[in-house]
Amino acid sequence: MADLENITARTALDPLDIVIGGPSDAGVTLTEIPYQTRLVLRGLPSDKKFTAAIKKALGVEPPAKPGTVARSKTARVLWTSPNEWMVYSDDTGLAATLTKAVAGLHAAVTDVTEHYTLIRLSGRHARDVMIKGCAIDLHPREFGPGQCAQSHLGRITVLFDQIDETPTYDILVRASFAEYLWMYLEDAGLEFGVRIEVLG
Repeated sequence: MADLENITARTALDPLDIVIGGPSDAGVTLTEIPYQTRLVLRGLPSDKKFTAAIKKALGVEPPAKPGTVARSKTARVLWTSPNEWMVYSDDTGLAATLTKAVAGLHAAVTDVTEHYTLIRLSGRHARDVMIKGCAIDLHPREFGPGQCAQSHLGRITVLFDQIDETPTYDILVRASFAEYLWMYLEDAGLEFGVRIEVLG
């Protein structure tokens, strides 16, 4: 029988033995956002019962406009298709809460927490690093806080959204590609200086 008391939580990036630190004036900062709940929510945005149930559970309705993000105190909801959203939250019980909220409706909640890794890229040169491997126009007049996109970054598929004007981007990647993406971002940021930080 497994010794549950001595189980250590690990992330997809742990094998890299990442060293925290770097120049204080670095143009790019990398941070892993670990142990966060990630859910795929599906439903019909035209169904008022569905949107009301989600608003009650999350504090915000799922965004109806393509490529946009809705936020509340407990969750961030990213539009990924006409009837699908990615939900991020620090609430470990959110999957059960949402499943109960949409019970009986034409909707589904899938917990994909272990399937993905979330990497935060920020700093005055974060946009410069992003455009090295992403074909989307990230100029501030075209893409800014509150927007998200599914695209390729360094030849792999990611979902990312811009958090603020710094700019800061949260990049969601399949766990099996997490090491590759981290090393790609480190390499792409070398000319600007890279600092590694821990969340919090």
